[in-house]
Amino acid sequence: MTEAFESLYQLVFVCFAVALVLLERVRVLQRQRVRFARRWTSNIGLFLIGSVFTAVVFPIGLYAFAQQQPPGLLARLGLSFPAQILLTFVLLDLWRYWEHRLYHRIPLLWRLHLVHHSDTQIDVTTSERHHPLELLLGTAVLLALIATLGLPAPALGLYLLTATVVALYSHANLRLPAFLDRALRGLIVTPPVHAVHHSDLQAQTDSNYGSVLTIWDRLFGTYVDPQSARIPHFGLGYFHLPKDTGLLRVLQQPFLFRRSLDYPGRDDDAMLGTTAAPPRFAMTRAWRDAILGGSAGCLLVAAVMWPTLLEMTASWRSEPYQYAWLIVPMLVYLTVWNRQSPRPQIAPQPDFTGVGVVVVAAACWGAAALMNIDVGRQFALILSLQGIAISTLGWRAYWRLFPTLALLFLMIPYGDLLQPALRMLTLKSIELFAIAANLPHSIDGFVIFIGSHRYIVLDDCSGLSYVTLATFLGYCFGLLLYRSFFRIAALSLLGAVLGVATNVLRVNAIVLIDWIRDSQMALTAHGTIQWIALFVTLGLLFYILTRLKVDASPAAFVPDAPGDAPTRRKLAPVVAGLSGLLIAGSAAALPANASQPPRGMPSGVLSAQIAGWARADPTASWAPGDDGQTEAMRLTYQREGHDVEVLIITTLSPTAKLPESRLAPGDRTMWREKPVQNEVGCAGSDCIALRHASWERDHDPQMHHVYFTYSIGSFVTNSRFALRAAHGWRRLTGNRDNPRLIGFISDDALDVDELAVAFRAVQSALASPGARAN
Repeated sequence: MTEAFESLYQLVFVCFAVALVLLERVRVLQRQRVRFARRWTSNIGLFLIGSVFTAVVFPIGLYAFAQQQPPGLLARLGLSFPAQILLTFVLLDLWRYWEHRLYHRIPLLWRLHLVHHSDTQIDVTTSERHHPLELLLGTAVLLALIATLGLPAPALGLYLLTATVVALYSHANLRLPAFLDRALRGLIVTPPVHAVHHSDLQAQTDSNYGSVLTIWDRLFGTYVDPQSARIPHFGLGYFHLPKDTGLLRVLQQPFLFRRSLDYPGRDDDAMLGTTAAPPRFAMTRAWRDAILGGSAGCLLVAAVMWPTLLEMTASWRSEPYQYAWLIVPMLVYLTVWNRQSPRPQIAPQPDFTGVGVVVVAAACWGAAALMNIDVGRQFALILSLQGIAISTLGWRAYWRLFPTLALLFLMIPYGDLLQPALRMLTLKSIELFAIAANLPHSIDGFVIFIGSHRYIVLDDCSGLSYVTLATFLGYCFGLLLYRSFFRIAALSLLGAVLGVATNVLRVNAIVLIDWIRDSQMALTAHGTIQWIALFVTLGLLFYILTRLKVDASPAAFVPDAPGDAPTRRKLAPVVAGLSGLLIAGSAAALPANASQPPRGMPSGVLSAQIAGWARADPTASWAPGDDGQTEAMRLTYQREGHDVEVLIITTLSPTAKLPESRLAPGDRTMWREKPVQNEVGCAGSDCIALRHASWERDHDPQMHHVYFTYSIGSFVTNSRFALRAAHGWRRLTGNRDNPRLIGFISDDALDVDELAVAFRAVQSALASPGARAN
């Protein structure tokens, strides 16, 4: 049902918008002549950015959200279904009226909404001219309204379709016959009615707030009849100069707005003429050659690194990295369409400096591929693209565009490296809050008790999504506001700090609310706190941005001499791409472990007695993993009347990773995880480093102890990085050994020296000819 509604909505939106655009081309129906080029770029750009950004922050649509809600207030009133639909329509339209009116009355909200009013001409595209932050806020409020009232999904869908159609129509550059418009505006908002709302006269701007129905303006005294209204200009008394029409400038307007803005009058043509438009970008022969050469270089690099590109984009589906879908559109805008970009003043001077960068990046990619480190491969890919850019533009030109091009590094999902630190920081913040509030508390691993309430600090509690999104927003706004890379980086760092602070506020708000209510809220209720915290982050960032001083545009700039680079230098990006192709391709073609079939048969090579333990299951066999990339064998030994489980996991593919999650207990919500410790066990002079992970069952003295280490051939380590480095070296030298994990699982703590003896016995058995034959 949800997919059917979304398809219907998209069909209605596209068909109606296209139909209105075609009608606007009919001269006799036009209200006025309008310009398209920069206005449409800005309006459509805002629509695309806002749509993607809203989809990233709110992965669930309004209709789907309404379907998931339990029957609400309207259902409990006992109304018939048609009455519920009618009442929902009226309530939503009344809410839209007052919401619109508040946007005009509250200064902070007006900062966001003024973007919709700064369009100096009105047509269909103006209906979708909204700042992304306004869209986010409006969506969040509507979600809250749906959840509060439990609005039925069909009624909501009907209103959304109607409101979208009326919004497109009311902004259209159309002039219908007077008698027809009079008949329509008695009920719904028509183009002449809404045109009054877009007047630059304050009294007219603060009128005709209705979204679908005009009854609310008539009822609350804000209706202005279009027949009696004279509209001098569309837009505002500010942000009406040619420089204000670009997408970048429009995105900046909420932060540039001040009550004391000094703008020339709209009729002062002499003053308007003194405002020089930013220089236009000319597609010179040098730029054409540079774009062709750079594209060829990128394609050559992508020819060998394309699996890494697919891996990276696949990670963007997860919540902490969904913002990454916005990076390429943002980069294209800043380097191609942004008139304040230095690109129009840059003449590309290709050189071979970037070849060295690509060579280093390709070597790093090969090393990361051999060691099977995803983040390393992805970083090397982005670094290779930076090297191609250096070869294409020349070092001097590249450095001037570096702040923008560095945005590509935010595509890499390296936030997981921060996850353990953020998780520990979250735990410590709760502890400090409990101390400051004098709340009784205790900590057991990653479980903290506040009075009788128990909280498990999972990875989801670390606030990684807040940090990554706020960092991205801080960097993007820095690019819009500043030209200095250090200021941009500082604003990005500020965003990260706000993300951390907001997550700390979120988790401690949950603790405080539970303490005050003396009951622990359900996990599903945490979502509400999460959205509130998200908007606190965005609100704080927005407030700080409004207080910052924006870099002034340079008064004048002398473009670089166009000059024609020698032919051999024009080939620099192609040479850089070929270098990356050859080096990374050579690394990919080096001898590698071929995938092995699962053993799939009983293994009797393990001794019936190891370290004084007696084997309890002589029929244990190898079993392939769910992904088909690993195989495992579980054996049970008896030790002093207690079971000790031996788990052996081996990879079957050179790119497979050892699934450490199989060491943990099944139902993680019932176990208290404790920090992992490193221990050393010795069998005589032979010492082995082990990792000791432990869990305690909730409300039960049962423990789950796991001692494990990694091996490949004769090399043994408790470090994943060292294991991958050893694996990479063996692949480089043609060795066919695959990584292996050996773990010992028990309900009791085990003697590590005893484990060292057992480990060596297991390792020797697996290295025997009989085991290899199996």
